[in-house]
Amino acid sequence: GILFFFLPSAPFDHRSYISFLGDYYLKKFSSDEVIVIKPVWWRQACFTLFLFILAIFFSFVGYFGPLFSWAGTIFMTLVSVLSLLDQIFEWSRLRIDRKGYSLRGWFRNQFFAHHEIKDFKIVEFTGKKLLAVEFKDQVIKDRGLTDQPIPFPCCFGRPIDEVFKTVRSAIDRTPRSSRKA
Repeated sequence: GILFFFLPSAPFDHRSYISFLGDYYLKKFSSDEVIVIKPVWWRQACFTLFLFILAIFFSFVGYFGPLFSWAGTIFMTLVSVLSLLDQIFEWSRLRIDRKGYSLRGWFRNQFFAHHEIKDFKIVEFTGKKLLAVEFKDQVIKDRGLTDQPIPFPCCFGRPIDEVFKTVRSAIDRTPRSSRKA
């Protein structure tokens, strides 16, 4: 996994069988395409360093008392270690395979099958572009969701247009038989 971090970023070509471009990669495993989108390594490393520096800052601040200083130091050190472990073991990622879209983060895992997704769209929220998923009407009814697009935070510091093209083109629109039990 470390070799991928040092390759230059380039536009993602999801049509090739093996393509290592930045932190994206696509492989062909027994006729199944797997697309994995991971965080940008240098952004996550800077965030981890920032958290660690913040932990050191709390160790020197005594204005609010030693209890606050110790609590801040321990909490920020713990969060920076978790961020470092996330970077080393690549926990946070979006995996697109034959089954669907599996978005794994620190506190929440989401999975959406291909047949549940109508489309992806870019919505603007407080001046920032966000990726959102639109579900089919039956899925909205079954899951008790609103008719609004659901935020899908899977860019991991990458340009939203590039990720949007990747997730949108990876939707498998192959008809499937209904599984009513």
